[in-house]
Amino acid sequence: MTSFSLLVFTLFPVLPVWQTFSNVEGGFEVESPGVMQHNIQQIQTDLGEIDYHTFYLSTQNDKKGNFFFQISYYQSDALEMPLDSTELISDFFAATVEQAAMSLSGEVLILDEIKFQNKFPGRFWRIHYNGGKTVMKTKAYLVNNRFYSIQVAVDADFSLDKDIDRFIDSFKLINLSN
Repeated sequence: MTSFSLLVFTLFPVLPVWQTFSNVEGGFEVESPGVMQHNIQQIQTDLGEIDYHTFYLSTQNDKKGNFFFQISYYQSDALEMPLDSTELISDFFAATVEQAAMSLSGEVLILDEIKFQNKFPGRFWRIHYNGGKTVMKTKAYLVNNRFYSIQVAVDADFSLDKDIDRFIDSFKLINLSN
């Protein structure tokens, strides 16, 4: 390799190529900086046994730190709440956010009520954990009888990186029948 090529690669590191990742069964698509892996866990919950689907991708970059991109969803008839059942929906999200913070031994610093497509209820939250060294940003939605969470975990120094919002905000539902 010539010294010019080495200089170019040093000055202009290869950036990940963002692509549309879609999952027909999950009914979603998202812009991702690489191919996402898929995992299914059967979990016993108060709602009964559920298949918990997780799609994830971990990236590392000397200049941008470590990023962990994740989308999870599960389906349950118990989640089919009328949109005007605000107290039930609020209780569901409160328990979800509390469980997320507990599982990370973290602290919720931001919690906002949001909507998906101006219709479906959701929440945005930001949890600091690992002694404040790591941040998890999440947008989560209840859509009919399905729960979706779109998350990015990142070193706290990079928690305002535009790739976080690019990933989270690119989430779209496909084949939504309603």
